[in-house]
Amino acid sequence: MASDGVNLPKDPRTLGKIIDAHVSREMLKLTYRRTLWLLAWYYLNGFRRFDVFDPRTGRITPHYLDEEGNMEFQSTELLAIVDKTTARLNTMDLRPRALRQGFSLAGLRERSVAQLIADAVVSDQQLSQVQRDFNYLYALLGSCGITGHMVDSPTVGLTADLEVIHPKELMPFPSLGHDHTKVRGMIRQRLVPLNFLKDKYGTGKIESNIEEMNVWRWQYGHQMEESQDAPWNGTGYFVSTMAQGGVRGNVEDSDTQQVAKIRETWIHGERGTVSRYIVSSGDVIIDDQDLSRVEAYCPIGFARFMDNGTFHGAGLFDLMFGIVREMERLLKSLFNNIRTMDRYGVMLIPQGTINERATMREVGQGLRYLSYSKDALMGDDFKPLVIQPFNAGDVPGKVAQFAKTIVDGLSPVQDLI
Repeated sequence: MASDGVNLPKDPRTLGKIIDAHVSREMLKLTYRRTLWLLAWYYLNGFRRFDVFDPRTGRITPHYLDEEGNMEFQSTELLAIVDKTTARLNTMDLRPRALRQGFSLAGLRERSVAQLIADAVVSDQQLSQVQRDFNYLYALLGSCGITGHMVDSPTVGLTADLEVIHPKELMPFPSLGHDHTKVRGMIRQRLVPLNFLKDKYGTGKIESNIEEMNVWRWQYGHQMEESQDAPWNGTGYFVSTMAQGGVRGNVEDSDTQQVAKIRETWIHGERGTVSRYIVSSGDVIIDDQDLSRVEAYCPIGFARFMDNGTFHGAGLFDLMFGIVREMERLLKSLFNNIRTMDRYGVMLIPQGTINERATMREVGQGLRYLSYSKDALMGDDFKPLVIQPFNAGDVPGKVAQFAKTIVDGLSPVQDLI
C-alpha cells in the first residue's frame, strides 16, 4: 500500500454519505464508457443505424433497418476478430495451482495437500464456462472481474462457485484523474435479493434500515440489472443510474421480490491485502470490518485487456470499431454500385446494323439496349456503346481492401498465437 492510503471515518452516517456520493460521481463519469459498452452489444447483435448516440446523456436509438426500410448491410468482421481472440485465450489452462515455496519436506507435503483440495473443489466444467464468459467480456470491453465463493452444497459437497463480474459493476476508489495508479480500493455495485442480505446480516438489521436503503420491487424472472442495460421506452435506450422497478420500500406483492442495490468497498492494504471491507446501501452501512490486523485479500480479481490510462482500460471494440465500421460502409457502397451498374447500364446499337427484332428478342434481365442513328461521316463500323451509371465503381472495394489490411494489423490475434 502507498504511504497515502485511504483512512475513511468510522461514523456510519458519515461513511455512508461518503460512499454514496463517490458512487454517484463515478457513475456520472462512467456514462460515456457504459454507453460504448451498450453500443458494442447492439452492434454485435445486428444493429447498424443509430439515429441518436449521445454519451453525455447516455441515449442510444438503434435500428435494424436503414432510412428506406431495408435491411442494413452487416459485416461480421469485428465479431470474427472477437471470436478468434477469445478462442486463443480459452486455450489457457486456468486451473488453480499450488506453487512451491521452499524445499522442505513439510512444504512439499503442504503443497500436495493444497493441490488436492484445489482440484477437488474446482469443477473443470464450470471453470471452462467461466473462462469463456470472462474472456469474451475481457477482450471485447477491455476489462472484467472474477470472484469465487466457497459453498457447502448438500449434493456435491464443499465446492468453489466462480462468478464473472461485468466491468459496469466495478469502479475505483478514490476517483481517478489521468493517473490510474492512484487506485487505493475497489467498489462493486450490484443488485441482490433482499432475502440474501437478511440471511447474511440478520432480518432485524435489514428491516430496521430498509426505508433508507435502495430497495425496489422486482418481478420474478426479470433480469436484475439497471436501466442502463437498455429497456426500450419507445424513443430510445438510455443509460441511467436508477434501477428498473416498481414501488420503492417494503410493499407486499406475491408476483415480485424485493431487491437492494448494495456497494461493496475494499480498501487496499499492504502487499495486496485488504485493510477494510464495507457493505452499504444508500446511506446505510450494513457491514464494516477492520481487516488491518489479519491477512485478508480482495476476493475479486480484475484485469485489463489493454492499458489506456484509465481504470477500465480498452478492448477490441475501442480498438477496431472505427475502422471496421468504415470498411463495412465501403463494402455496402461497393455492392450497391454493382447492383446499380447491373440494373441501369444501357447498350447503344447503331440503328439498322442488325435485325434488332429478330436478333435481340430475348435480352435477359441484365441487358438493356437502345438504337441510335449513327453519323454518316463516321463510316460503317459496327461500334456498340455501353453507358454505365455514374458512381465510384469498384473504388470503394479497393479502399475497403486497404482498410482490411489496417484491421489485420490492429488485430491482436497474431500476437496470441
